[in-house]
Amino acid sequence: MATSVLVIDDEEDYRIIIQEVLRGGGMDVRLAKDGEEGLRMIKEKPADIVLVDWMMPRMDGEQFCRAMRAEPSLKELPVLMLTVKQTADEELEALHFGVDDFVVKPFRAPELLARVRAALRRTEKKAA
Repeated sequence: MATSVLVIDDEEDYRIIIQEVLRGGGMDVRLAKDGEEGLRMIKEKPADIVLVDWMMPRMDGEQFCRAMRAEPSLKELPVLMLTVKQTADEELEALHFGVDDFVVKPFRAPELLARVRAALRRTEKKAA
């Protein structure tokens, strides 16, 4: 069974690029355009991992993470933050609100795929 990924980003170009990269890595990818849509989708059908943009309209990545982490069935789900933010303070802030790892935009496809796979390995070890 393919790894299920939910990608949440308000920029269509990024959604398409991320989808192509992850599908090329053999993953099943669903797309959401903002945190509200992403939260609804993840509650309806959980994924193995979520990639979420930080800065979005309606519900940003921080709000999404806090809402998702408040759901008992979703609180252990790995989350990678996609962002143009890249200071150490910003990364620390994101870790505090529930992000497991960071991918800085623009990213290289091999790095994105490697970080997704690493986060999934950490999740498998917790379950074992």
